[in-house]
Amino acid sequence: MTTISLHLLGDFRELRAEELPPTTSAHTGRQLRRVALELRVPAGQSEELDAALKAATGDEGHPLQGADANWSVSDSRYSYTVGARPDVHTYNLELQEAEDLNASAVEIGGFILATTAYKEWIDDGNLVLTFVTETAGGESRRLEALVVARGEMYYDVIRRGISDTPVRMRFGRTLWQETESGSERHNLSLVADEGSEPREPGPFALLNEPQLSRTTEAAVANAQALAVLVEELQAQGVLPQASAEKVRAAAVPHRITEQEAREFTRTYDLDAYWD
Repeated sequence: MTTISLHLLGDFRELRAEELPPTTSAHTGRQLRRVALELRVPAGQSEELDAALKAATGDEGHPLQGADANWSVSDSRYSYTVGARPDVHTYNLELQEAEDLNASAVEIGGFILATTAYKEWIDDGNLVLTFVTETAGGESRRLEALVVARGEMYYDVIRRGISDTPVRMRFGRTLWQETESGSERHNLSLVADEGSEPREPGPFALLNEPQLSRTTEAAVANAQALAVLVEELQAQGVLPQASAEKVRAAAVPHRITEQEAREFTRTYDLDAYWD
């Protein structure tokens, strides 16, 4: 038996617990403690305790605070005796030592990106992480080169503050936005599934396809054609510099207005949408 200190129901409590065989962390490779304990509380406090235990369950929960470690709930069962006075609820818990999985930076193939938000989890046995970072100038160009050339390339990835052991990972979803200062914010996902069998496409994988792909291709082609047209008209002296800049400015993608969005609700047959 051992004693652990847990912050429950508004205060730290010293609780007797049974040591269970440790488990190996899929995130860091560390040996994580596991304990089992029994906890009895008055019925009036059971609702508050239920909420705390539920919040501490799973990898993405909020662990229970301890004096020397934090704990996640891996199993929770409770019982009570009908008609007993006083009415007491008995909880049998299994707890696992929780890790702080918040990387201060992510290193991708030697390129270090500071994180402003971070989370990671295990999906079908594979490590997946997603984080937000901000870049500017040369950093933006270097990151863009990595993302554009990604294909099925895998890089050595180090999650600073979590583990210094490199993990082979590829890019997943890569979103970005421009900031008012001219820098770029990125929401990047990385997946460690090298050597895994490719997943079967989900039920919605072909939703709006091939129309969406053809629409994207047409939009890119039209943008390129417009850029070439403006350059040719300028080269032949047909389009003044000021006019060319106005055309280029109008061609820059932007968040559309409600009035512009209204055009996309136009139909050629209103009756087709009436049941």
